[in-house]
Amino acid sequence: MKIYRAYYDSRNFSFEAYSKSEKTARAKCLEALQLHTKQLNLEPDWFMFGDVDGIECDSYELDTPYRDRSEIK
Repeated sequence: MKIYRAYYDSRNFSFEAYSKSEKTARAKCLEALQLHTKQLNLEPDWFMFGDVDGIECDSYELDTPYRDRSEIK
């Protein structure tokens, strides 16, 4: 089974979300950024780079060994 880890690292915080789909993982990570924005009363687009939200996403296969986010074969 494949899972997806969406993440965003700022200077002070790291945000992550996991899901069975890349789309949902990215959406949940964006939701975390938006909730953080409201909690700290930040500018609404503090994490945006132009039209890009800066969220990265990796996929992982369960029960598979990894080193530095790459599968070891």
